[in-house]
Amino acid sequence: MVIVAPRPLLRPAHLDVAPADRSNGREVLALLRGDTAARPRFDPELAGGLRAWLEDAAYEVVATRGEHAPPVFLGAGQLLGPPAGWRDGDALSEELLLSRLVHALFRQLVNEGGFDHPLRDALDGLRASGAEPLVRHIESLAPPARSALSETVASHAATMREMVPRFAPGWMPRTSDRVAIPLAGGRVVLHGSFDLLVGLPHPGTASLCALGLSTSGPWARERRCLHYLALLETLRSGTPPFRLALLETATGRYGVEDVREEHLRAIASHLCAWLATGPHG
Repeated sequence: MVIVAPRPLLRPAHLDVAPADRSNGREVLALLRGDTAARPRFDPELAGGLRAWLEDAAYEVVATRGEHAPPVFLGAGQLLGPPAGWRDGDALSEELLLSRLVHALFRQLVNEGGFDHPLRDALDGLRASGAEPLVRHIESLAPPARSALSETVASHAATMREMVPRFAPGWMPRTSDRVAIPLAGGRVVLHGSFDLLVGLPHPGTASLCALGLSTSGPWARERRCLHYLALLETLRSGTPPFRLALLETATGRYGVEDVREEHLRAIASHLCAWLATGPHG
């Protein structure tokens, strides 16, 4: 996979990076931080304009479905389709299992500073989050399948150890930061979850940075998921994140890009089109 970004802030978009050439977490940290004196400012009317646009589309859905229809919940999965290898109706595909395990390890790495035994610690993290049925399924795998899964998780864990920086408390790092935006009086709800959000909202100035984790790609889809989350944050706090980062744990490739109004308007347009034509149950 190659990095695709509007501006190659890290590496040329056509460049494949060999494992020996990977940068370390300090470089990632510097790129996430950027120039704190030059954080972008956005039009204060941007969030209100985007919300009005989406409210109009949401009320069209309500008018079609009726006032008493159940709410429509719209996340990145419905809008952009499932990640690679995630099959409809297959809730326990290998790709989904790997993603859940790797994300559990990522949360532990950010919040606790590390892990000892990747598969065991990931299972403990899933168990603590209430995903006991998933844990039981993994523990019931035949020894060869569980051994193969353990090796794969360990490979992704090694990438994260190398690439994910240590965040000082002042960065206010928070994992699995959930956001829900009700539209049309709560009858349409946009929702999502940041893998990692750092910084605090600052009126009038973009001050947040979001990092997304991908275990299966494709890169373009995962990047659009971050744009979707940036839109939700804009609606929640009134200001977009100033920067988005995406890390592919299978390869260690990563990309960083600044958020632009055209990103937000493009994903909002896609949302409105989906609301106009998508299946609303």
